Amino acid sequence: MTTPRKIILDTDPGVGIPGTDADDPIALLLALADPRLDLLGVTTTFGNCPPDLGARGARAVLEAAGRPEVPVAIGRATPIARELPQLLRAAYAGDRGKSGRIPLPEVDVATARRADEFIVETVRAHPGDVTIVAVGPQTNIAGALELAPDIDDQIASIVFMGGALGIEPTYGRGNVTPVAECNIWFDPEAASRVFAAGIPLTMVSLDVTNPVTGLVLEAETIRGWTPNSQAATMLADICSTYLDNPMFEWADGCVLYDPLAVAVAADGSIGTFEEMAIGVETTGSLTTGQTVPIRGAAPNLRACVDVDGRRVVDDLIQTILTNL
Repeated sequence: MTTPRKIILDTDPGVGIPGTDADDPIALLLALADPRLDLLGVTTTFGNCPPDLGARGARAVLEAAGRPEVPVAIGRATPIARELPQLLRAAYAGDRGKSGRIPLPEVDVATARRADEFIVETVRAHPGDVTIVAVGPQTNIAGALELAPDIDDQIASIVFMGGALGIEPTYGRGNVTPVAECNIWFDPEAASRVFAAGIPLTMVSLDVTNPVTGLVLEAETIRGWTPNSQAATMLADICSTYLDNPMFEWADGCVLYDPLAVAVAADGSIGTFEEMAIGVETTGSLTTGQTVPIRGAAPNLRACVDVDGRRVVDDLIQTILTNL
């Protein structure tokens, strides 16, 4: 049997919070359920909700899945080189700044582990063996690289959900601006630092995480579930919360952006990939956060350019419902 791949999941899980995506907690459930993965810990970043609230959400999912021993570390609440975007400040002043319909355990923020320190400690404990699956802004990873520059060549790889390359003409052009995807746009300097680190990168962008590829957990399927475990009940409640107040009106159901990154970490052959040279725009007045192909440069990542999303969704939901 192949040794499971050691991963850290860096995420912004809004669990039961109206107006937040369902995909982050589903990604966490998949990371726990897939036998090809060994989840060493969860680090929370801002995005769907503040990182301390995300830590409570992650803890709720871990407890529902029967894995309370998995450590959760809390990341910084702002980008590395700019203020928190006004879009997020306004959201956190409303529903996305407090717990919602799913009860969340309390987390002692004062004594909680710091995300950047946890990443450094974990990578040093397993040099060359840890993959970071980043499904939110890459602030924690950039912070870890700043804290310990020597870990650049000790991180096995990073698989991230983020960016938009315009390969898919309808959905691949940005979801927070016409050209920028939100995970990159929220902290473009962090993403730029990570892209330049020389770490093996796999990009899962909006070009494949969209309804055209079939990567949708359909509402009809969700409403037809009869949960038979605590984890399945958590999954159903998370999805139902999203259906009641979707963040994006892209499909009648949940687009599984972040779980695809976890699925790629478990099986790098599930999609079609191309080697590319990609940079992050950090100074453009209209294009900040855009992920830009660089002509003539050496590739710095492999990008997923096609996937059978319908098959991925069926497989990952079956994995969660069978193994948790």
